[in-house]
Amino acid sequence: MPRKPKSQHLAEGISGQHVSLAVAAHLARSQLVPEPLKAYDGQHLAEMLDVMAQALTRSAALHQIDAQTGLTRELSPAELEGAVARRGATELVLKDGRTLSGVSVKRADLRQAIALLHTIGVPELAAAPPPAVAGKPVVNANGEALRARLAEVENLLQPPLLPAQVERAKAGAVWIARHAPHGRVANLAMQLMSALHESQSIDEIPGGFRMALARLRAAFEETAQAP
Repeated sequence: MPRKPKSQHLAEGISGQHVSLAVAAHLARSQLVPEPLKAYDGQHLAEMLDVMAQALTRSAALHQIDAQTGLTRELSPAELEGAVARRGATELVLKDGRTLSGVSVKRADLRQAIALLHTIGVPELAAAPPPAVAGKPVVNANGEALRARLAEVENLLQPPLLPAQVERAKAGAVWIARHAPHGRVANLAMQLMSALHESQSIDEIPGGFRMALARLRAAFEETAQAP
């Protein structure tokens, strides 16, 4: 069996390296924020890093050193749902109240996440969505178009899956993420896009893809029923 060139081993080693969530947020900010070299005060910069880290929790696999074993483990999507970055992305507060430090991301995953966020955009950096119509759920502001697009994505992702179907479904998820006035729906559409983007084979899409689609559908239903 031929041996890999030393340069390939080096590239693979670098891709597998971990960087802290704070460093990852800095790198994401440098590529995603307009005028990244503009001077900011300390508070503004810390808030911007929190926003970048927040976007990374939805688009990249995050890891943490297990306090009991000392091993690095990947945080599950269930743990990351509702997580909030703070203190300049040096801490990650989970929805169950736990505060994690030492959270990291692999360089390869970070590059992929930044590319994904370039495509989708970062909702927190966009202008505020239009206000809800009095007495109606905010999703109804353009709800018919959103529901039609979600139904299209669901139909496209029925087996057997063809490459063209998956590409169209990814485009549909991007559209939903960009146009959903409800933050949770936009976030879950980003997660679906990420799950599809990470698939290495059309014939073997990770289980997280179907979970992401189910959670997006549930978010639509919950939003539509909101008082």
